[in-house]
Amino acid sequence: EEITIAARPSTINKALAFKAITESPLLFISPAHSQQSITAPLPLDDESWAHTPMIVSEAGVARARVDQWFRDKGISPNIYAQVAGNEAIVSMVSLGFGVGVVPKIVLDNSPLVDRVDIVDTQPKLEPYEIGLFTLKRNLKNPLVAAFWELI
Repeated sequence: EEITIAARPSTINKALAFKAITESPLLFISPAHSQQSITAPLPLDDESWAHTPMIVSEAGVARARVDQWFRDKGISPNIYAQVAGNEAIVSMVSLGFGVGVVPKIVLDNSPLVDRVDIVDTQPKLEPYEIGLFTLKRNLKNPLVAAFWELI
């Protein structure tokens, strides 16, 4: 419980240390073409996004980036559902309830990957920087420090 793995937010509390492990693109996904869906036909232009049902995270890094993406385009998104986890987004999208945004690492490990399509969007969302977090004071713990140095 001294170390956690998570996506790096835009700003980090000064009491936290972060060490990057990898990056994962944030992807817009839609139901596979063979699935029934309530989404607008693809490809989506800026006008269709306003009418496309969106399934988004309740909060967090992905939600902040999606919200900013829509603000930058001047679009008020049609939020169909707000869910607590990325797997729930993949599930709802695969069932045809809308378009969602998930990290590629989640999609790559989902049993539903064949039931969704990746939507090519411009501009791309800023990717997740995934890494380790710990309180800076925990780095004085020899066990935490040893693990931290191995990464």
